[in-house]
Amino acid sequence: MQRILMTTLALTSTLALAGGAGMAPMGPVSTAQVSNNTNVLFMEVAAMSNLTEIMTSQLALQKSSNAQVRAFAQHMIEAHTQAHRELLQLAAMKGVKLTDKPGADQRLQYNKLTTLSGAAFDAMYKKVQVQGHEMTLDLIKTYRTIGTDAQVLAYAAKMQPAVAMHLEEAKALPGM
Repeated sequence: MQRILMTTLALTSTLALAGGAGMAPMGPVSTAQVSNNTNVLFMEVAAMSNLTEIMTSQLALQKSSNAQVRAFAQHMIEAHTQAHRELLQLAAMKGVKLTDKPGADQRLQYNKLTTLSGAAFDAMYKKVQVQGHEMTLDLIKTYRTIGTDAQVLAYAAKMQPAVAMHLEEAKALPGM
């Protein structure tokens, strides 16, 4: 009985901290959902970004017939899979559990992409890639001015030139 009460209290506290008191949990809770730590929040958003790039690029390999789009998509899958692997290792060292899926807005963009084909798909994929890399680059720049964890700051510094290069490559894709 005491164990059930403690579990209930822990769950209630977690949901309240996450802003979801009274809502049933939808899955495992990431550390960022119950933390306001700048370093944790950066890692969480970086994880969502990596996952979005991988997911939307896998879709581009399925849906696009444009060789330039497909080559870029393959490059994004490889680069962001490696970046995500490094991020997960770093988070594990810090005892931080990261999300295993993109954010809701990113999943909505993915859903929109699934409805498109041909040049319309390529144009929307380009838009998603440009916006995503702009957001990630801004995130990295901001984090590098306020972050406090030397290892997480080193990860951000390492990723910044790659993200900037991906942004320029995305802008060069056909469409828009």
